[in-house]
Amino acid sequence: MSLQQQLQQAFFEQQISGHSIFIKLNDGEFVAKSYSIENNNEQNFYEWIQQIDGYQEYFSKYNGVVILEKNQQVSNQQTINQQQEWLNSLISKRYNPNNTKYLLLENLTQNSQNLRILDLKLGYTVHKQSHIQRYQDSTSSKIGLRICGMKIQEDNELVIFKDKHWGRTISVEELIESLKIFFSLKNRNKILKEAIDKIESLKQFITNHCKQVISWQGTSLLLIYRHENDFKIKLIDFSNTIVDPESTEINAEIIKALNSLQDIIKQI
Repeated sequence: MSLQQQLQQAFFEQQISGHSIFIKLNDGEFVAKSYSIENNNEQNFYEWIQQIDGYQEYFSKYNGVVILEKNQQVSNQQTINQQQEWLNSLISKRYNPNNTKYLLLENLTQNSQNLRILDLKLGYTVHKQSHIQRYQDSTSSKIGLRICGMKIQEDNELVIFKDKHWGRTISVEELIESLKIFFSLKNRNKILKEAIDKIESLKQFITNHCKQVISWQGTSLLLIYRHENDFKIKLIDFSNTIVDPESTEINAEIIKALNSLQDIIKQI
């Protein structure tokens, strides 16, 4: 879908990680994600995955490409907290008003109160030379997981916000402790079991339907808890994901990382 958007636009206040800019359109049913014109990997991935029945269970619903009106004012709510500081820094570094081409994706946090979000980068290795040392020094090389962002709200107030820079420096023990904090809920046991079951279902989906994905480099798993009966997991970030229609082998690294996460959740 390619169309000119003259809608109310605001920077997406729930963004907690990443390099791309997200813009919320009108009532927030969808968010528009910026991407590099030189890199079509993410667009190619979404156009491929949306052909698989049931993909919305594990990925954001994809609604094509949207063209936003050039130089239209984008509002930015101002609050004094760590997340706003991080978002302001991202906007100042990454937002380009001349870039009008965006991917239109489902807003996974719409109408959320007391939201909990955890972004976990998946994988034990990385191919980009400049990132190799970062992976080796972080929890990624040990357990295939690294925290890229965490947000916890209680009574509609932000009580915890952690960014990717913090996530690169912590130990495995600190990552596990952060997962314990994320799952510190009244219905904790129910949600822990649901998380294990959903990860298992995701592994089966990848095994059965994603043999053509030969690289999941840079992909994250987003854990979202909105209220007692609304917990979901979604794979996000596909700018380095490569699809080869001829491939017939499962990418073992992402399965290994998901196994690692399951093992940790079972122990907390």
